[in-house]
Amino acid sequence: MKKELLLLFCIGLCALNTTNLLGQQRPQKEATLQAEDEEGPALYKFEPDYLAAEEARRKEILIIRSMIDSMDISDGKRQKLVRDLYRNKDSKRLTKILLANNKFEELED
Repeated sequence: MKKELLLLFCIGLCALNTTNLLGQQRPQKEATLQAEDEEGPALYKFEPDYLAAEEARRKEILIIRSMIDSMDISDGKRQKLVRDLYRNKDSKRLTKILLANNKFEELED
């Protein structure tokens, strides 16, 4: 019984060692990686206008930020509005202030 278990253990150990040797002989995947690098990130396949959308969002944030900075409000409220602008541009507080600012500008014209 002991000899059979020892023989099975040795055979199993040899089988595990040969799988590592065979793993070294597999073809490299560098060709597929190089093709992926030439195409660009996978994100561009699904959303090709991602960079343009991000650029537009940054410009919009800068415009709204300049509007917030030009308002006559307290620093604490200004910081909250800027935080809302970067986190979620559709917050109630930000929408309320921007609508009030736009209505005020329309009345001046």
